Amino acid sequence: MKNLIILAIFGLFLASCGDGSRHHMSLNDKNGFDTTYNVEQKELKISGWDKPYMLFFFSTMCGACESQVPIINELIKEYGENIKVYGIMGDTKGFDSDIFVLKEKNINFPTTSVPKSVSYLSSVVGGVMGTPVTYVFDKNGRATKQFLGLYPKSAFDSEIKRLLD
Repeated sequence: MKNLIILAIFGLFLASCGDGSRHHMSLNDKNGFDTTYNVEQKELKISGWDKPYMLFFFSTMCGACESQVPIINELIKEYGENIKVYGIMGDTKGFDSDIFVLKEKNINFPTTSVPKSVSYLSSVVGGVMGTPVTYVFDKNGRATKQFLGLYPKSAFDSEIKRLLD
């Protein structure tokens, strides 16, 4: 019985040690990015970032995804350091192929295709059933808007401006 109690206490200790943070390797940014998810608050925080950001889920053979990329690039250019975008590529073909896709489609924002990261980030937003889908988060890491499908720049502008006010 004594050993069982010690084992239970040790298990609780180990369970409380993790802070819920995850590192996501990026194909086109050597540092990648770190996230922390608070389940109770439903907040996904990006380490070192306290402004709005977007998660852009896409696949390589998706025409609408390809058409959304220039719009996202415009948003990044226009809003500069007030917003970040992280790409989540759901259909990895391997590192070299994924790098080729990023260059071919002019994807310059940090992007991960690591299956564990893709699965984790997808589950945080409640699952991704189709692409493109873009989630906009406020400075506290709460999802404020979901854009499923191809959207014009003006739709994103409205949400970003609202969050920056």
